[in-house]
Amino acid sequence: MGHYDLFSTFYDASTESHYVEQRPLAVEALDLASGLAVLDLPCGTGQAFDGIAPAILPGGALVGVDFSSGMLGKATKRAQKHGWDHAVLLQGDARTVSPTDLAAAGGPEAVDRLHVFLGMTAFPDWRDAFTNLWALLKPGGRCVIVDVHTEKLSFQGRLVNWTAKADITRPFWEPLEAVAENYERREIPSKPAHGGSMYLATGTKPA
Repeated sequence: MGHYDLFSTFYDASTESHYVEQRPLAVEALDLASGLAVLDLPCGTGQAFDGIAPAILPGGALVGVDFSSGMLGKATKRAQKHGWDHAVLLQGDARTVSPTDLAAAGGPEAVDRLHVFLGMTAFPDWRDAFTNLWALLKPGGRCVIVDVHTEKLSFQGRLVNWTAKADITRPFWEPLEAVAENYERREIPSKPAHGGSMYLATGTKPA
């Protein structure tokens, strides 16, 4: 069993309370509407589905992708529990997931919105991973990234890095800033448990 497969067994109980303020802010920044296709990667246990799935009905598509089969299993159960038939779940790597993969799973080959919540500090080859995900976003589409950053690791920061297999010293917003139009980054509420400050970065893909 991989690290995140094991983590999935207690992920919601141990972390969901830490992001009750931040998840709605990310959903708001996505500027959702009915009929849109949204890629949520990493989708984890589907914690963001509650805000995204209803907002894109009718006619929308929610594609949740995660590298961990354990996380994906939890997300699948969440979607089934709520009857979100427009949610497509796929196991995949942020660095390599392709339009063909999305289509084979029953989703669209390209999406209108890209939601990356607590992924950029954990992805291996994170800059290459972003480049690959950006390619899945339609021209004119909107990207929202939320993550933690600190210049200097505290004890709590080191604990976060160990628990999440992450590096919260990464300037995770830089790949988006380099390619997006209407780019913005702002600090959002954070807690000591996050190990640093939380930021929300947004931008649109040039048409």
